[in-house]
Amino acid sequence: MESVVAKSSLPKNGVARIRFIMLDAEIPEGDLSQITSAIQNALKPHTTVIQQRLPSQTSLEATSNSQKLLTESNPEPIEADDEIPEEVPTPRKAREVRVRKLTTPKVLDLDLTSDVSFESFVNEHPPKNENEKNLVILAWFKDHRNDEPVTMNHVYTCYRAMKWSTAIDDFASTLRKLKSTQLVKSSGRGQYVINHLGMARVEKMSAS
Repeated sequence: MESVVAKSSLPKNGVARIRFIMLDAEIPEGDLSQITSAIQNALKPHTTVIQQRLPSQTSLEATSNSQKLLTESNPEPIEADDEIPEEVPTPRKAREVRVRKLTTPKVLDLDLTSDVSFESFVNEHPPKNENEKNLVILAWFKDHRNDEPVTMNHVYTCYRAMKWSTAIDDFASTLRKLKSTQLVKSSGRGQYVINHLGMARVEKMSAS
């Protein structure tokens, strides 16, 4: 038996599709069921089944590890706002200069006339400058008023008695200077005593 079957489809976009199927078979007479089934299968459209394979668990783990390594090797950049600011050193405050408060000297009630008087001692050891005047005053108190602690006020009183100029801003400055040169020592706060070096300086004034 030989049969030819033609199948055409409707035109799509102006294109006609025709399929020819030729079947040549020898079958027992009267048994058309097999040929009919063969023709129907031939006329069915072919359907291609595409099987999509899911990735295996091992592949997923490998991909995850690769992404993790990539993230660790390329950390996200730190934004400028997140950077820790550098500490700016605070400038030290300038040290305040302490200004010495000057004390106005006072005239004391002293005995400068009894033997040996201060004036006669000065005449025997005439001073030439402020340092020598202070040394002569301290030497007289040491030799003739040893129980009297000498202060700036004692020096000022002797200046006034001898009518020496008292136009000195800091009357204790000369005494501090003599102490720094170790011709005078301090016997207490604001109190001064001439030492043997200072006495030798006064004796040289007398010899000259």
